[in-house]
Amino acid sequence: MRRLVLFLGVVGVLFASAAAFDWWVDPFGQVWKPGVLAEARAGDCLVSQELIGDRYWSFKRDVFFHRPTRSFVVGSSRVLKLAARPGEDGFANLGYPGTAPETILRLFRSLPARPVQTVYLGVEAFWFNANYRLPNTNPSRWRVLEYLLARKTFTRAVTLSHESAQLPRRRWRHDEIGGRCVLDRFTATITWRADGSRVWGWELDPGKYPPFAGGAYSGDLAAWRNGYYADWSRLDAGRIRALAAALDLAKARGWHVVGFAPPEPAQALPVLGRLGPWRRFRESIPQLFTARGFRWVDTESGARLGCRRADFPDLFHTNARCSELLRRALTAAG
Repeated sequence: MRRLVLFLGVVGVLFASAAAFDWWVDPFGQVWKPGVLAEARAGDCLVSQELIGDRYWSFKRDVFFHRPTRSFVVGSSRVLKLAARPGEDGFANLGYPGTAPETILRLFRSLPARPVQTVYLGVEAFWFNANYRLPNTNPSRWRVLEYLLARKTFTRAVTLSHESAQLPRRRWRHDEIGGRCVLDRFTATITWRADGSRVWGWELDPGKYPPFAGGAYSGDLAAWRNGYYADWSRLDAGRIRALAAALDLAKARGWHVVGFAPPEPAQALPVLGRLGPWRRFRESIPQLFTARGFRWVDTESGARLGCRRADFPDLFHTNARCSELLRRALTAAG
């Protein structure tokens, strides 16, 4: 019996040690690290995507609660270049990849009703494609524990520890890239500001991180934009209800909401215009906002905003210049 107890004790210690090691290294970005955000705020540093991982829900709530937030933008990855201006502490970017009406409703419910907020809500047409699947950006404690005990996690953690001599001692390092302080491990291909907005590596050092390109439509919707518009026949009623519920909650709280669709490059509009659900999106979704006394701003045409072809690096996301033009249009409406 004593041997059994000793054996189980040794096994328990081994598993606990492996889980602690995996938690420290976190090779696949499933562990929330509030310390790196605190250090970034204190040192006016950017934070590498590899330290945020998939934990966007925790990250964006951290941004909200550590700023005197009075206005924020929420939406998909296509709103992430909307940034606070110098000295504008009250603005936050709460958008992230994998956002949808149901995550926005959950976000609104998690935020305090006061002070009154001005919300810029970027709505994507592809959200209403029932085939659009959301990543898990807020895993349960059980899921995180499974991750920490997985063999794949441990194997990858060991590999990364061999690649970086500092990783077993420090979870991140201080870099200087393009004159900016960056907290990272291996790369700064994507980084984040303290306001929640995103900075691409090529904006810091284009020699080290070449700008990305591509994104042209080749005739196959399944291969275009991650297949977001493929096999789309109607607007998903459940997500329409979720968006309506989020707007109702904002109205009950007395918040000001400005709705918009992120800008499109001229090359994409003819492709989208051939999709029946996209046309119905343009007709019906703005009415959800105006029926509740909110503003809807027509920003889908990037050219009308003053955005150029070069302002869409991958013919999908906007760069800083076009995003600032978008922000001006939204501010004027709000």
